[in-house]
Amino acid sequence: MISIVVVYNDKDLLNEILLYSLNKQTADFEFIGIDNTSRKFKSAAEALNYGGKQASGKYIMFVHQDVELDSDSWLEKTENILDGISDLGIAGVAGMKEKGKNYKERMSGYISDAGKLWEGNNGLKKPEEVQTLDECLMIIPKKVFEKLQFDEKIFDGWHCYGANYCLSIKQKGLKAYVIPMFVYHRSLRINTEKLFYYQKKLYKKHRNDYKHIYTTCGEVSKKNMIIKYFKKNIKPFYEKVFPSSLKYLKKELSDCSSVLDLGCGYNSPIQYCNISFSVGVEMFDSYLAESKKKKIHNEYIKNNILDVDFPPKSFDAVLCLEVLEHLTKEEGIKLINKMEKWAKKKIIITTPNGYLYQDGYDNNPLQEHKSGWNVDDFKKLGFNVFGINGWKKLRGYKGEIKFKPKIFWIIISDITQKVVYYYSSKAFQLFAIKKFK
Repeated sequence: MISIVVVYNDKDLLNEILLYSLNKQTADFEFIGIDNTSRKFKSAAEALNYGGKQASGKYIMFVHQDVELDSDSWLEKTENILDGISDLGIAGVAGMKEKGKNYKERMSGYISDAGKLWEGNNGLKKPEEVQTLDECLMIIPKKVFEKLQFDEKIFDGWHCYGANYCLSIKQKGLKAYVIPMFVYHRSLRINTEKLFYYQKKLYKKHRNDYKHIYTTCGEVSKKNMIIKYFKKNIKPFYEKVFPSSLKYLKKELSDCSSVLDLGCGYNSPIQYCNISFSVGVEMFDSYLAESKKKKIHNEYIKNNILDVDFPPKSFDAVLCLEVLEHLTKEEGIKLINKMEKWAKKKIIITTPNGYLYQDGYDNNPLQEHKSGWNVDDFKKLGFNVFGINGWKKLRGYKGEIKFKPKIFWIIISDITQKVVYYYSSKAFQLFAIKKFK
């Protein structure tokens, strides 16, 4: 039997995601829920050790409240897999291998994270040894946990306790594995507060044994710690000088309390904006389900954005973010005309500058690009047009930086942003705004 230990601070999220999938399981399990809404526990290690000591199952699964198991037989199959690993110290569904030239090559996982399939999913048929595991789901044999628990003293917060356990268990002659059992991690936002602080602690504790520690939150090494130190200290200045497209969106929505988000997808930037009421329209089932799970919008409509209709002046702002290029030019103009009718204050559109080839991916034919839009197209329709995401020639398919080393060219792209914002014809993407009195 598997004992389930979860620390939660949102009971609705727990019920709608994790417990929803647990209650359908064919195998018996023990559930140990630790209510931390009052912040009784100051660290993940403290809370998980508290729950783990109560467990009576053969295996203890430490899992986040926003993880959904993908099948009714998940626990049953997982226990069978774990029984076949003789040197098991800890197992999970996503992790990082030591071998590999870059992050992608080191990824190992069988997971949909925030609506996106991990590239490490490809070809995972059996348990694979990794250096560290992602903390969204970790399984430890009870006999192992009785001998080694999470380090509450050094990792007295909410980061790196899992990576530390993986490295520590190897000193006992055991290993960390990713198992081929699929889950959905319905995460909304990544908590990075004090991440760098605990990464430094992780490196200090294990640097004699590991010059490079690979985690799902990035590489931890002497070189990277120095780079991250400077990044952390210059970040406020950097973001002020080189604002992101999200910052422009937040600014434009600062006077809007109601928003219509057309083609909202599974991870709309609306989640980072302070909006009182929003409606998301999405046609693709899996994207719609993911957004609903995250509760990004107050209300949802499953429909083709070309077929929906609303009374005049229904919303302060109407958004069409990275959607217009998926329509024909004729369809796009018809949609803009409708958007103008529904908006009280403004409509906001983002789209690539000119035609950018893209096929359907995520098994979603709606991802195909059917049209290209330029500055003149929007100006003729009465828009003010600005440029975002840097100089056009630096980016290619899906907006990815074309040149290496990527970090260098990302910085160059950010630097060019200050220029292309006003010279939008040179930008990779267009940020078009039409305001109404």
